[in-house]
Order: sequence, then C-alpha cells, then structure tokens
Amino acid sequence: MKIKWLSFSVIMFALILFLFACSSDETTTGDNTNNDSDLNEEQNSEDGITLRVMDWADSTKYLREEFHEKFMEKYPEVTNIEYTTLTQQQFTDTILNAIRTGDAPDVFMAPLSFSLPVLVEEGWFQPLDPLVEEGFFEIFREGLFKEGLNIVDGEIYTIPQQIAQPTTMVFYNKDLFKEAGLDPEQPPQTYEEFRDYARQITEAGNGDFYGLIEGGKQSNRFIYTVQQWGSLNGAGLADNSPVSKLTGEAPYHTEAITDIYDLFAGLADDGSIHPRTSSLTAPEARQIFANGEAGFIIQGAWNIGVWNANSPDLNYGVMAPPTPTGERKGSIDTVAQVGFGIYSETEHPELAAKYLEELYGGDFYQRKVVENQHNYSPVDGAIEEYASGEFLEFYELYNDILVGGPIPEAVNLDVTTVLGEYVDVTPSAAEIMQGVAISGLRDYEPMLEDLSKQTDQALEDAISAAQEDGANVSIDDFVFPDWDPMENYNQ
Repeated sequence: MKIKWLSFSVIMFALILFLFACSSDETTTGDNTNNDSDLNEEQNSEDGITLRVMDWADSTKYLREEFHEKFMEKYPEVTNIEYTTLTQQQFTDTILNAIRTGDAPDVFMAPLSFSLPVLVEEGWFQPLDPLVEEGFFEIFREGLFKEGLNIVDGEIYTIPQQIAQPTTMVFYNKDLFKEAGLDPEQPPQTYEEFRDYARQITEAGNGDFYGLIEGGKQSNRFIYTVQQWGSLNGAGLADNSPVSKLTGEAPYHTEAITDIYDLFAGLADDGSIHPRTSSLTAPEARQIFANGEAGFIIQGAWNIGVWNANSPDLNYGVMAPPTPTGERKGSIDTVAQVGFGIYSETEHPELAAKYLEELYGGDFYQRKVVENQHNYSPVDGAIEEYASGEFLEFYELYNDILVGGPIPEAVNLDVTTVLGEYVDVTPSAAEIMQGVAISGLRDYEPMLEDLSKQTDQALEDAISAAQEDGANVSIDDFVFPDWDPMENYNQ
C-alpha cells in the first residue's frame, strides 16, 4: 500500500529513529509492558486476559487509567489493560510496524490522514456492527458517521474519539500581554498585528520569554497550521485531499499559503520564536507555555483541561487564528478523526467491543473528558450538558470558523483507490515550514512553487494508477465548484 501524505522513505526513516532513539518518549500503562505476542498469550492463559490499547491522547491518560480500573471491575476476566500513548508521529511509525508484524493492539486509532477504506482493504480493522450491542450507535451525535470516513460499504468500522475541531487555534498569555504593554482583551486579528505583538512580547521578555512557542519536533504541527490558516484565507485545503477542493490544484504557491510562510519567516527574523521550539514535542511546548515562557501557542482544546488542572495560575485567553487582513475568505474544513477500531486479528473481539461500548456509552469517561475540559465528546448531548468555562468558550468560538466541507470519497468511493496510490511529495509543506521557522530557510517561494507542481503530478499519477486498476475516477472527483467555503457542504 502506498501511504497517503507520507512517503515510504520518510516513514522508514522515522521508524528507525523511533525504534532506536525515541522509546523513552512513549507512555505505557498496565502491568504488562512487553509486546511479545507469545508472552501475551502466556499471560492471557495463566493470569487472565490482557487487552492492548494504543492512541496519542496523552492529555487524557489519567482519565483512561481510571476508566480501565472501572472496566476491569465490571469485566473481571480482563486482568490487565496495556495502554500506550505516543505522539502522533510516533504512533504512526509504531502502528505501521505493528501491522506489518501482525502484532497490533486489540483497539487502536487509525493514523491521521490515512483513508479508512484503504486500511480496511489492507486488513487493519474489522466491522463493529456484529460485535456491539444493538442500538449502540444511536447514542452518537447526528451525522457523526460517514461513508468513506468511518463507514465502508455500509458497515461502521471506527468511532471518532471526538467531534471535528480545529487544531490551530491560538492561546495567548494575558499576563505577558500586560508586561509588553498590550491589551489582553484585544488580541491580534491580522498577520501584521500577530507579528508585532510577538515582537513586543519578545522584547519585553529580554530572554526570559518569547512571542511564540511550538512543538517544532513534530512536523504535523506545521502542516495543520498551513492547511487550516490557509483555508481561512481561501486555500481550500483539508486533511482528506492533497489539493484544494475549490480548484483541484495544489495551492502552495498562492498568496493564501505563501502569506503564512512570510509570517513565520518574519517571526523568526524578529527572534520571536522560542529557541527551544526545534527540539520540543507538542506536549512539551504546552508545558513551557504554561510556565510563562511564551506569549502565543498554536494548538487545540486538549490543552485547556491540562492547564486548568496543573497550572491554575496561568492567565490565558483563546483567539481564532489571524488572517492577512482580519477578514477571512474561507473556513477551516476539517472532519472528525477516523477514530478507534478493533484489530482484525485480535484474539478478543468481543471484549474489545465491550471496551468501546463502555468508553463511549458508559457513565464515566465521556462525561469526565468534557467536564475536565479535554475532548468534545461525539456522544449526543454530552457537550451541551457538561462543557463550561474556557472549554465552552473555545467550542463556541471555533464553531464560527469551522465547516464540514466536501468528502471526496463519500461522493465517489473509488477516490479511496487514488488515495491509496498517492505518494507524498518531499520536501513537504510541513518540512519547508520547519526550515523557515527553525533553520533560517528564506528561499522558500521556489520550493512552494515546485511543491504545488509535484503535488499536482503525484495526484495525476495516482489517478492514472487507480484507473488502470479499474477505478472510475478523475480529477473532477476532487473539485467541488458548487461549494461555498464559508458554509457547510451539503454532501
């Protein structure tokens, strides 16, 4: 399988780095931390059943551990839940290797930007309908499950961990605003203002704090900013297409995108980006922001619960991403994560299904992740009943700029064949942004021009390969001229 968005060489390089250098970054809970399948079988037979679960939800790890204790009380045949949470990048590398060796966890999330129909065809997941109780799917918000996203050929395979939300809202430190002489109730609205605010904060910090911090070690943090901020400026990008859904062409060379690179180049030139950014994961950057070392951080709502619990003195606000002029030309087009599924070769499919039933339908976990301000639950009514404070403010703020855009594979399922053939172009938009923000790269416009051309060619090649395999698909399946990017798309 050719992997959408990730070239094989990049995956293998990252995997080697992970296996030999990054093992200390993962968090595994439970009594059994050995992934050897023979050992698991021995424990299952002698000491009860071990369920293995893997995701990248580090901020809710403590709640998941409490949930696991309750689950094992209710289902005593499960005596251990081996829970591993990684960064998103590490997760992708790890799960690819686990699938390759036939040793994937019982329950795990589909990697971001991977097409579910392709994963199902490759044998990753099994359908949930035969395993869960009748009526289970009725507890979820209307419209949550979509063909090509969670459904393949009419069967549900995965459940989103949370509803769709932007991952690039801007949090800002109100106290640092005051130290820099800025009004904390008037955050910046334009790129020029954002750069100016960051510069003033950096100057006021005199080496103690800076304008912006980011998890620069994770390239995915930069691609989200390019996609989502660019779409607010009319780029038409989203996770589920390599090209603009407005034009059918890659927009990396257009002003909607180059303006973002200009902004980050300016931030770096001003010295406004925290010097540790290049070495930080997103959770590490989140903590340094909480320590008062940066005026801005670009992340998502998962920070709120962590900060409110662990850094109660942090005086912060949240704002929508700035735009070049203060007026947006589009919306953030994002869909819910593909979510949790059950491994097709698990030895415990019924208990894995019970795990999902309790995770979503029980009386503990979904209530707590909303009350404790971590996730916007996909369960119907949970947000409205349990959200409050900054968490509710964030939800109301992003609803003004978020839309449900077109899902190409929901219109034509043969699009998934194309996505399975598509090979990511390198250097990617994220890698170029890393160079701009961290390494002093300034001759990026020709690189972005080339990225657009190569992306268009890569998609053309993928379409041709899919057609040769019998798929009835063309570039027209990636273009939606009837879509107003300021509105939800009527699929």
